[in-house]
Amino acid sequence: MLNRLTRRKLLATTAGGVGTAILSGSGARAADPWPTKPIRVLMPFGAGGSMDILSRLLAPIVSQSLGQPVVVENRAGATGTVAMAAVASAPADGYTLMFTGSSFPIVSLLMRNLPFTMDAFAPLSRLTIGPTILAVPSQLGVKTIAEFVAAAKAQPGKWSYGSSGIGTSVHMGGELFKRDAGVDLTHVPYRATPAIIADLLESRLQMSVLGVTDVRQYILSGQVRGLALSHSERMPEFPDLPTFAEAGYPNVHASNDFGVAIRADTPAPIRARLEEAYRTAVRRPEVVQRLADIGLIVVGTSSADFSRALANDTARYSEVIRTANIKLE
Repeated sequence: MLNRLTRRKLLATTAGGVGTAILSGSGARAADPWPTKPIRVLMPFGAGGSMDILSRLLAPIVSQSLGQPVVVENRAGATGTVAMAAVASAPADGYTLMFTGSSFPIVSLLMRNLPFTMDAFAPLSRLTIGPTILAVPSQLGVKTIAEFVAAAKAQPGKWSYGSSGIGTSVHMGGELFKRDAGVDLTHVPYRATPAIIADLLESRLQMSVLGVTDVRQYILSGQVRGLALSHSERMPEFPDLPTFAEAGYPNVHASNDFGVAIRADTPAPIRARLEEAYRTAVRRPEVVQRLADIGLIVVGTSSADFSRALANDTARYSEVIRTANIKLE
């Protein structure tokens, strides 16, 4: 097999700790040119969503920085694991990477027999966070999260909340809220956000956790009331909306976060170049403004910060998955 490896692939493989028998040749040399061909960026979900918009907005900027085309490919399916498997099986040469969503640290907790392990990936940067709002129908008659909890406890098991699917971050956020508030709510998974909103407006649902962009117009029109914000601080757009922490639920986390990751055994110099290219691209003023329009806040964290955040998410979600007995059928 080794005689079929190119010199660059051999160096890339040994740099990641794979092939310990040839460690003396590991590492990417400074003289090795990279990149010399187009870079593929795999999108784990379909076209048109916020993550897709982000990936395509950054692609030409990163392309200009690296001097090679950056091509976005949608590889939707199986809660993002189709794209993840493709990256895990691609050569560790820096030419295949992927965008990640908030379900990135969750899928391995819910799905068994995956063709990869999570340590196969190296997080490069958490690029954006997407605050969410715990929303209820205005006609429900509650104005605070305390009033909602009291009303839900008065009729256990009779109220329900909707999410965009089992294992999503908003599903986890709903379960964290149920656990910490001590309320009995039935989870109803949906395939699309518009259906959640339609049922919320008709009071077929009593609660949902939705992205700011998804629910903004309904809060402004008075059809829906926001009770708590999943973010570290209040948003200027909704100055009277408390955060979950302010409302007494500091452990509830349900934001829609997007980042970029690559194979863990990709040479460190290549990972560093990609990390810097994406962090620089997402911080451009015109990009920050465009993303704010779709409810995303730019953070552009370091790979170390992203890794710590993912570890915290994994610990938080693994506990609620265990206690709530959540399974992805």
